[in-house]
Amino acid sequence: MVEFKLFGIPVKVMPIFWITLGIIGLIGSDIRDGLGLLEVALFVLAGFLSILIHEMGHALMIKKYKLPTQVVLASFGGYAVYPAGVLNRLQSFLVTAAGPGLQILGGLVVLAALNFIELPNSMINLFFYNFLWVSFAWAILNCVPILPLDGGQMLSAIMGPKRQNAVFIISFSVAALLAITALVYQQIFLVLFMGMFAYQNFQAWQQSKGK
Repeated sequence: MVEFKLFGIPVKVMPIFWITLGIIGLIGSDIRDGLGLLEVALFVLAGFLSILIHEMGHALMIKKYKLPTQVVLASFGGYAVYPAGVLNRLQSFLVTAAGPGLQILGGLVVLAALNFIELPNSMINLFFYNFLWVSFAWAILNCVPILPLDGGQMLSAIMGPKRQNAVFIISFSVAALLAITALVYQQIFLVLFMGMFAYQNFQAWQQSKGK
């Protein structure tokens, strides 16, 4: 496990985070030579930086509200820890939105800078391409209204606890629709991802009905 501090905020990077990014980087890559392995390594590094920016967006907004926080990068992304039940709905929405917001801003800054910089070789070009792809694709995916993604969390903050059943139904419906769409385009990874979210939200909806 890698541990460090950034802007005074503790950051932990779990081993599964590197493994997951490596598996994603391997998809469509040819690793029969050293160049292919380098391409995967560049994807992992670019993904790490972009996702760290995303989670720091959450953490910095939490810190703005003078709450203790910590960033943990694990599995398909990460999360920023903070005391539960402290933030009101507006604050919760802003904390959640700050993640994809800062990630997109980081991507836009790099994209603008690249218009004025001539990169020296294809590997550096590949690194920045990967950084931009993760920055925009990850942020956009996270803003889809599906729990537990950021979009689902923002929807939950907007609708409030009394409409949590509606949040589960919307999350299930959107995830199921995206899973079917991904299946049509043979995007198996996305099918599994969205299928898992659809199942989780359907289960949560069923459980909430019994209360």
